Amino acid sequence: MKPYYQDSAVTIYHGDCLELLRDMQMVDIAFSSPPYNQLLFGTKSTGMHKGSKWVAKSEGANGAGYTEIGDEDQYQKFQLSVFSAVKSKTKGIMWINHKTRYRGGSGIHPLKFYPWEFWSEIIWDRGISMVLNAKKYAPSHEYIYGFGTPHYWDNSLNTKMSVWRIAPQRSTNHPCPFPIEIVSPCIVSSCPIGGTVLDPFMGSGTTLRAAKDLNRKAIGIEIEEKYCEIAANRMCQEVLDL
Repeated sequence: MKPYYQDSAVTIYHGDCLELLRDMQMVDIAFSSPPYNQLLFGTKSTGMHKGSKWVAKSEGANGAGYTEIGDEDQYQKFQLSVFSAVKSKTKGIMWINHKTRYRGGSGIHPLKFYPWEFWSEIIWDRGISMVLNAKKYAPSHEYIYGFGTPHYWDNSLNTKMSVWRIAPQRSTNHPCPFPIEIVSPCIVSSCPIGGTVLDPFMGSGTTLRAAKDLNRKAIGIEIEEKYCEIAANRMCQEVLDL
């Protein structure tokens, strides 16, 4: 595997995560916020749903979103395949950020397609919602699940509560970034200094940047080359530019 970018702390691979994970080295932990299979090319951002699908900004710096993976069954099978492979390469906790999905009027909790025992559950209180016309209370939260058993745990953050009120990240270079404040505590608590964090859906590189800033190493995989370039540029910055 030839890296797209590499420095003393971070390695970025451009390609299909399922293919690249086959030869991946063992890592300490994983943290990822996978695509929700709701972004479409060639559409404008409205903050609301259009028909039965969601839209992402296609003009300006954001560019288009990810292509859809398939129907709901295909998406769940894809998620299970990827994170089963990630889990096999992870010594400790595998952290996944996801949310309840609504299909055909029914909610689909992420634990339906992530079947493993989990060590920790975090509720990300976003404080806002983009679903205000769906004949239900506006969903304003997501989950972060820590699957598996920690091989390392720093007790310094044990008094941190399990509901985190953090505003969504605003970005000019990615349609759905997550805040660095989401991933940093998970890295501090479950990955030793000098250890390695893996993100198979790297996006613009938030997990990698957090790991590097916290004196850990990181490996990121991303299928969209434009995000590899964005992430590589972020790794070179002294001051983080969101």
